[in-house]
Amino acid sequence: MILPVPQILPIGKIIGNPYQGEIDSFIEKDYSINRLSNIIHEINPDYLLFHPSINSIQNVSLLASYGAAWLFGQSFFIFIVVTVKYFVIEEFELLSLFPIGMLIILLSILGFAPFLTLKQLKTKKSRYYKILLLKQTQQIGYYEHNRKQEPVFHLLNYKDIIASVRGNEGTNLESLNLHIIDKTTDEMIHSIKFDDMRLNPYDQWAFIRTYMERPAEGLPLNTEYAQACPTDMSQSLFACADIAQTSKEFSYKNPTHEFRPVDWIRCCIVSYLDLAEGNIYQSSANPASHPEVQRRLMWDGTNNPYNILPVTAERQAAFANQNQVVKRKWYSGMAVNATWFIGSILYVMLVIA
Repeated sequence: MILPVPQILPIGKIIGNPYQGEIDSFIEKDYSINRLSNIIHEINPDYLLFHPSINSIQNVSLLASYGAAWLFGQSFFIFIVVTVKYFVIEEFELLSLFPIGMLIILLSILGFAPFLTLKQLKTKKSRYYKILLLKQTQQIGYYEHNRKQEPVFHLLNYKDIIASVRGNEGTNLESLNLHIIDKTTDEMIHSIKFDDMRLNPYDQWAFIRTYMERPAEGLPLNTEYAQACPTDMSQSLFACADIAQTSKEFSYKNPTHEFRPVDWIRCCIVSYLDLAEGNIYQSSANPASHPEVQRRLMWDGTNNPYNILPVTAERQAAFANQNQVVKRKWYSGMAVNATWFIGSILYVMLVIA
């Protein structure tokens, strides 16, 4: 997207290592369990997969892009009016090139952010992590996303992890970071930032440790939120945008993808934002599909001891881009969104005129 590349952060406040001491109780139990249940795509005896988290800073970037698109529409309308006035209606004067040139510069500035966002919807090159916890082999897998190369797969030993908490400067928001230190040089060689500012990092670390170090019955899950998704989510942007919708916690997940008015109304209002976030989910390379991970899997796929709802036929069809209910919801919602978006620009210009 138009969002910054995740940094390799220095180690913050160290909160623990695997297998060391008792696992702490949840500080914000109900909220943390609901949130954690909501941001896992899949969980079984072999692995747990976290999808990329969209934090408040990233949301502001997407909102700024949306606002820039709205201002671009207004400025483009003014540009057309000014151009027609000075080149068609009135006699051309050399000085008229100045306001036209300034408008062209303004259009270039305002159009830059939405252009990059729309381009990303086409190129699907993410910079954000799906993070995989391999329980049987006690490893963590993820793809490192860089701007100018294909994603690089990493498979780390869980026992070598150092967990730390680091906050954003000027705020009270904190997030969990996992690090690997080279024992010979004492230098950091891997840093994974979960980037979820809405989740207590101590609770997230307790959740990870519980999954990796304890039996299945010890992991707290809320089945209203903990619902599986297909492993490969690359085929349908709309299905991935549904994840973005339900991650806002305004409604429960919709595993059968039936038409619900609350979902459709959101499509009518903020289609642009949900599609942009869905693109991050869609284009982040999935470590669960990597051959090195696949050959380590041992579970036979039956009798999952973790209490989650399985992938429904409707959801499978949605991610295969074959669910007509999902398509109608998004196409109609986008049409309504575009209508009021363009109409609001024309209305403002009419008032100014």
